[in-house]
Amino acid sequence: MSIQKVFISNPCWLVFVNNIKICFRFLLWRRPCFDDAIADGVDILAVPLQSRGSEHLFNDVVAIGSFHAMEKGILTIHSAGNHYGGELKVSSVTPWVLGVAASTTDRKFIDKVVLGNGKTITGFSVNSFSSSGTKLPIVYGRDVSRNCSESIAGLCAWTCIDSHLVKGKITLCDELVASWPAHDAGAAGAILPNNDYDANVSRVFVLPAVALNHRDHKTVKSYVNSTKNPLAEILRSETIKDLDSPMVAQFSALGPNYVVPDILKPDITAPGVDILAAHSPIIPPSGLSEDPRRVKYTVKSGTSVSCPHAAGVAAYVKTYRPAWSRSAIQSAIMTTAWPMDKSKNPNGEISYGSGHINPVKAIDPGLVYEAFKEDYIKLMCSLGYSSDNIKKVSGDNSSCPESSEDVPPRNLNYPSLTASISTNKSFTVSFHRTVKNVGFANSTYKVEVSPNSKLEVKVVPDVLSFKALEEKKSFNVTVRGDGLDKSSWLATTLIWSDSTHIVRSPILVHTYPSLRSSV
Repeated sequence: MSIQKVFISNPCWLVFVNNIKICFRFLLWRRPCFDDAIADGVDILAVPLQSRGSEHLFNDVVAIGSFHAMEKGILTIHSAGNHYGGELKVSSVTPWVLGVAASTTDRKFIDKVVLGNGKTITGFSVNSFSSSGTKLPIVYGRDVSRNCSESIAGLCAWTCIDSHLVKGKITLCDELVASWPAHDAGAAGAILPNNDYDANVSRVFVLPAVALNHRDHKTVKSYVNSTKNPLAEILRSETIKDLDSPMVAQFSALGPNYVVPDILKPDITAPGVDILAAHSPIIPPSGLSEDPRRVKYTVKSGTSVSCPHAAGVAAYVKTYRPAWSRSAIQSAIMTTAWPMDKSKNPNGEISYGSGHINPVKAIDPGLVYEAFKEDYIKLMCSLGYSSDNIKKVSGDNSSCPESSEDVPPRNLNYPSLTASISTNKSFTVSFHRTVKNVGFANSTYKVEVSPNSKLEVKVVPDVLSFKALEEKKSFNVTVRGDGLDKSSWLATTLIWSDSTHIVRSPILVHTYPSLRSSV
């Protein structure tokens, strides 16, 4: 087996590290970062940075750079982005890129705090500090403050904590990021509230600390307020089996696709919560300069962590299938994904796309959907892009072929099927797809559609018979339904199966707004 070259760009946290964001944007615009990687002969491009996701493709540096990669047969993997709350936030919107959301694994890091009354409460953190079996006094931020209102003091803000009152004690704070000021003030530990979006994410803190859900945090606060000398011990972290996994992380950005609403994003989800990852020994694991610890590995979370997982799977597939096109590899990853449990993932397909990545199945998908440069040019034409704007993406003189504007964007030969429809109107939408046989030379695939009482789905033909490898067959899908309210969606699943291979594609219709009207 050959060794594949994977280029992974430096991650850019747009919200938290502005200097890196500016620098990385500068490098991408002023230096051909993508083109340099292409010239180096890479096979896979991993781009674990968070872009806006609200710009037209001709203004999106990832879309432009990855288009050049696509022309050379290179698959680009892009983080879906971390965004707290709301739909239409996914930053990976480009049709020729694999957009990756973040989900949990079956291992969970937990931490426990033992109160002086004997009660043990479980929370989340990656705490390597040893308590040596000693319980310490707990002080509430409001009670150890100076020159701050009660509400601000409870947050343990930087300018509020009186170091004389917290030194050697555990601080109880009303803000997750309060571990830093607590440490600066000389606290020996911190009990913090987890926020709603990172409820099951474990962080590395600069001091012994545990993040509790709001109910348990209130329990500790009640204990502190009702006890003359409240005590607690924060134990070292441990791992447990997470029986609910995989679940999409609450920080993982949601679709649908604001820029190209007829292409579902994210495409896939991969492990991105509490991942053991390489870490620069220059930077403390907590990110605080006063932290004396230096490590080569730490625990991280984010779509910038799930992105490299998907890149590794893509390289794995390419190792076994070196002749496959980049779109065939993307298709294989998407159509073989594990189905997600919607009862545990209420945002459904707009959070996980085709499902949870499955490396073993991806090397033998049975059928693949392929698309190439000319197909993406037609897509941009159907979006109403001018010749000048298309040239900004392609970097050449590509232009719209005749009648390309009559082809709806949803008919790009994509492994998922998505349609943006009008609000509160009954609808009938059709999709045209072509699949290539990469399974058994002589094979017959029969279609199945998962039941959804609100959608009527018809597939013609409903049987695809192949006589040779590389043979292609086309089919049409028609979806009908009653009107949908504004900013809502419905989904089902299209499955082709020959009893050995299961080729799954999500079908989604939605009424979310888009950028399409302002080209």
